[in-house]
Amino acid sequence: MAFGKWTLRPALGPLLAVGSLAALTWASYAWVQQRQLDELHRTLDSRAELYAASIGGALNKYEFLPLAVAQSDAVAQLLERPSADKVTQINAYLVDMNRRAGAFAVYVLDDKGTTLASSNWQDRSSYVGVNYGFRPYFKNAIAGGIGRFYGIGFSTFEAGYFISQPVQRDGRIIGIVAAKVNLDWIEQSWRTPGAGEQIWVKDANGVIILATTPAFKFKTLAPLSPAAKKDISEQRQFLQENLPILPHQVQRQFADGASVMTLERPQTGDIPALSGSADKVDYLAVNRALGPLQWQITVLAELDQVNEAARNAAIAAALGWALLLLALMYARQRRRRIADKLNAQQTLARAYEQLEIKVEQRTADLVHANGRLQAEVAERERAEQTLRYAQAELVQSGKLAAIGQMAAGVTHELNQPLAALQTFSDNAKVFLARGQIDDALDNLSTISDLVKRLGYVTSQLKGFARRSGDARKPVSVRQAFAQTMLQMRTRKNSQRLTLHESWLEDDIIVLCNAIGLEQVFTNLITNAMDAVPESEPVQIWFQVRREGDLAVLHITDNGPGIPLASLDKIFDPFYTTKEHGLGLGLSISAGILRAAGSALAVRNRSAQEGGGAQFTITLSCAPGEKNTETEETPDARE
Repeated sequence: MAFGKWTLRPALGPLLAVGSLAALTWASYAWVQQRQLDELHRTLDSRAELYAASIGGALNKYEFLPLAVAQSDAVAQLLERPSADKVTQINAYLVDMNRRAGAFAVYVLDDKGTTLASSNWQDRSSYVGVNYGFRPYFKNAIAGGIGRFYGIGFSTFEAGYFISQPVQRDGRIIGIVAAKVNLDWIEQSWRTPGAGEQIWVKDANGVIILATTPAFKFKTLAPLSPAAKKDISEQRQFLQENLPILPHQVQRQFADGASVMTLERPQTGDIPALSGSADKVDYLAVNRALGPLQWQITVLAELDQVNEAARNAAIAAALGWALLLLALMYARQRRRRIADKLNAQQTLARAYEQLEIKVEQRTADLVHANGRLQAEVAERERAEQTLRYAQAELVQSGKLAAIGQMAAGVTHELNQPLAALQTFSDNAKVFLARGQIDDALDNLSTISDLVKRLGYVTSQLKGFARRSGDARKPVSVRQAFAQTMLQMRTRKNSQRLTLHESWLEDDIIVLCNAIGLEQVFTNLITNAMDAVPESEPVQIWFQVRREGDLAVLHITDNGPGIPLASLDKIFDPFYTTKEHGLGLGLSISAGILRAAGSALAVRNRSAQEGGGAQFTITLSCAPGEKNTETEETPDARE
């Protein structure tokens, strides 16, 4: 029995040492790997959010194109009474609209789905005469909604994003207008040389429609359901593509939908395959929902650096533990030698040895500290490079977002002048036909003023880089308001509007841009008319008063007022309480007045005051403007 205990004790120490070494190595590997994975997860979350916002903004900026074309009376006349002359006219109109918008194609379909006119009517793959009634974007638009669809073109065999809007006249849908947008440029922007990041976008059925690596496109991560296969086949979404499953293996699934998956390392045709380049690679994949079509964007990053950091940590822990064990064993042996050797010679020798050991330990510590310092410097340099890259990406995304905002703003502000141009040009033709030359010349003069206003609106694009130099010039308030009302009388249902004006005896000259001030008046009056239900008359009170060197203008309506939750955000870009508004009118108006050194404010009137919303414009009077003290005229509603 004693012999058994004696043989067990010598073996127990090495077993404990090996076991503790293995446990420490595994724990270090797992802990560092999890920390690196969490950090990468947070980084990919931010990047996925950024990519999703970038794609969403790129798609939204084309939403206006079919809507603008659908408002054209000439398009409606073509759908109601098709003729060769009208087809030629609309083809030219669509070519011009498509050139301005930068889309792939814009085309008009009748209520059966046959294309009557298209911007690519001269191409060999022209849409004219082709029936697209089987496409979902046609079915959704002809039913009164907005059609959105991604697929391979039936005529061009090129993939793209389709947007459609119904053309309505007299309460019925007579056709649709569709636009196709090529999204290849989005994939090109993802393909950064040397990046270890993969990006793809899946549609609602799980088919990869956009990808950094072309080999991943039109593949799925799971078998399609019978219903999905049927929809894709009936819609001819991908034509002859068989949509194979992308070989992959999910290693780990996270609660937020992220996962660790294994894929074959992607290869490009212009770079020869290196040894091991076709091996499988582990990726961390993070998903984000995208757009109204239930798309999903996935950002994948290689885990080579995560695994390498974990391996280095495990090796360092193992070496440290081994060194500690060796130090303990050495200390034990040294104690034994001290106990065995008692004479002075052996004590002196041991002291000398101890001195040498201490010198070596100090040297080793210095070398180790120097190595750690170099590693920390290298890590900081890598972090700085990563930060610079992220900053460059944020700058690029900011530019794309700014361009989208400018395009949407210009589109919003062109609607009113364009509608007025249509009315005055039609009236001019009637006057000329009747021989009323003077009336026709008056209309042409008004059309010239409207063209100047259009030029001012488009010149705001230059203001993106610098402020316009004519933002503070003398302008007559009375003349600007009269010009605005001349345009407003051409608006549909303008007969609902009753205007109550309260002016001072003398006209007031203020510092602002003349066309910009008309634009502000137009936006405020248009919003007031939209706020009042169509079944009720519109009452607007316009009051002007003088306060020292300032002119104060009040515009009040009889609408329901502005919701309290929206008062603080009503001047923010893209914020709107309208069902189909862009949210840019008040933001642009406030910007015009700010450029003139003026201000725009809003409040809801109390029930005792008569209710409704009241906008107040404060403008600086022109130098030398006579300050006529007049008794303040009370609000006509009070």
